[in-house]
Amino acid sequence: MNKSTRSPAGFSLIELLTVIAILGILAAIIIPTVGKARETAQRAVDANNLRELGKAALIYGADNRDALPNPQQASRSVAGSNQRYWQWFGQLARYGGFNDPALLISQLDAAVDQTAVPLLVLDPTVSTPPTLEAGFTALGTTSFNVVSGLRLSDPATTPLAFTRGLTTAGTWSEAGSSEDDPNRGVYGEIGGHVVFLGGNVEFYSSLEGALIGNSGRPTANLRQAVPNRTNGTGAVQILGQDSANGIASPNGTSPQSGP
Repeated sequence: MNKSTRSPAGFSLIELLTVIAILGILAAIIIPTVGKARETAQRAVDANNLRELGKAALIYGADNRDALPNPQQASRSVAGSNQRYWQWFGQLARYGGFNDPALLISQLDAAVDQTAVPLLVLDPTVSTPPTLEAGFTALGTTSFNVVSGLRLSDPATTPLAFTRGLTTAGTWSEAGSSEDDPNRGVYGEIGGHVVFLGGNVEFYSSLEGALIGNSGRPTANLRQAVPNRTNGTGAVQILGQDSANGIASPNGTSPQSGP
């Protein structure tokens, strides 16, 4: 006597659609959360890199008669670019040991080709004179702007470096023709980091009331928060590739008197 076997029943169309709908809802909940966690983690990495940059600049100053990197100091010139922006990083690499370009680039920065970051700031094949790696300057920008001409004797509240895209209003710009425009903030308009001469790093969505001006009064304009030295080779300059925002420029933007 033959026994018939029955195939197990499959899922019905309604059951399949229900499962797909549930998976879609879970994905809609989880994916933004994962993305937000990644951004937060990367901002923490960027803050640590900016802190290390600040430490290297302070070590540089301790070995250079209290003067931090300053491309106008001819005795420590670096070849490979006429822009003081790149020369500042070259000086820090040569005399401060900060020679890894990856520490200057946020992985969230759409203005930089993440696949083209070289291994070194300085070209290891050229020592006289110290010369910037061509691939480094070819990046077009880093994720940080810097202040040139500072001294260890300047106030600890003085900004030393900060996330690119800062405006004179104390906010980070969302503007730009595209996401790879260097005038756009690294994190859009969410905010950015500032490392101070005292060594502390802070994240701000706005600098309103966060900075101490060179007049001793609060200001949101970083140009008013750095020493107002504008003459000679010791002049303070703010260096960056996002000159449309009014804070920095490739060969230096001068400070302004505080409020």
